[in-house]
Amino acid sequence: MTKKINDSSVNKILKTFVDNLTAIEVYFDKFGNLAENEDENGFKKNQTFVQNCLEEVGIDYTFSSKGKSENDELNIPREVILSLAKKLDEQSPISVKNFEILANGSFLMLNNYFEYLLADLLSYYYSKFKKSLGGKEFKLVLNELEEYENISDLTDSLITKEVESMIIDMSFENLKDHFNKSLKIDLNEKIIDWNFINECRERRHILVHNSCIVNKKYISRTKNPYNLKIGDKVHISREYFLKAWQEFRLAGMLLSFDCWGQWDKEKIDFGIESLVDESFESLKRNELKFCYNLTVYGDKIEARNEKQENSLLSLRFNKAIALKKMGKKNDLDKLLKNIKVGTASPTFKLAHAILSEKEDEIILSLIKKSTKINEINLTIYNEWPIFEFVRKNDKLNNDVLNYFNEDVSTSKTTSP
Repeated sequence: MTKKINDSSVNKILKTFVDNLTAIEVYFDKFGNLAENEDENGFKKNQTFVQNCLEEVGIDYTFSSKGKSENDELNIPREVILSLAKKLDEQSPISVKNFEILANGSFLMLNNYFEYLLADLLSYYYSKFKKSLGGKEFKLVLNELEEYENISDLTDSLITKEVESMIIDMSFENLKDHFNKSLKIDLNEKIIDWNFINECRERRHILVHNSCIVNKKYISRTKNPYNLKIGDKVHISREYFLKAWQEFRLAGMLLSFDCWGQWDKEKIDFGIESLVDESFESLKRNELKFCYNLTVYGDKIEARNEKQENSLLSLRFNKAIALKKMGKKNDLDKLLKNIKVGTASPTFKLAHAILSEKEDEIILSLIKKSTKINEINLTIYNEWPIFEFVRKNDKLNNDVLNYFNEDVSTSKTTSP
């Protein structure tokens, strides 16, 4: 939880959350493969050890592949069986649970960081809008007053304790309701899969408190989407972890952006720019569904000035790029029809022309216009996701590269 509430903002809280989740992803990605390789090596060592034991006592472990059925009996002397049991008992334990330990630990951290985000947002809200606590009574021992230098520190401490109590005492559903009904924060239920996040939270509980064993509470609280039975053991696979990581990140971001819009309205321009940046970065990482979800969230934002209009227009183009890359042509065509670029800058006109698959000459002309007003250059052309569609067109790509090379040569010639 953020230590100094007064120095906070939704932007800082969101940045901390994103940094934490990025660190988990890097950790999981880097060490996940190592853990799986170690597990595989451990399994092979176990297999080799058992095979060697069988061979030493004269048992052919390949007997079933030599035409004998599974029902055939092996006549093995008692002393041989005892000798085999002794050898197996001498085996040094080899762990083949490295990935399981790493995945469980990463999953727990993921849940914890989301919980920290909720706590930080609540702390920030009650610090900024103290009157919202109304006539809330706080228990305080007189000796505790000596621990604080001023009333501000005391207030921060009381708010922190109150939020900690809420996090501990409230169920996850109650916390969501508190954000939605008491703080008037949209949960964006059409975008965020809260049912899956709830399942993650309940899975976390049985990992920590029930040795990964499914119980009645898990089944009743999650509606059992994976058709598990009481007594089954749950695991955190690579696919499950990455899905959870994406959904927690999406939920955390959208919840934070909504709080930003409600609580830090004086910084809303920067908030919208941050949303655009996040969608752009997700395009660069080829996280198309994630980008699309961010842009759908942006649809509900109404521009209040020209800066916001340009940011939201960029967001709509990022949605169009995602739709085109996902092959959703009908949705793309509908979106492009509703994007008006008549008075927009050449770069927006260029983006519309590329996505509409206009003639090469039109696209090249708009690239030249955008370059002359310094909105794009060769570096941007090679890095921005929208130009992937141009680079796939060999002829047009060569024409663009030739133009950039000529432009660079001209610049050098005319420079003093």
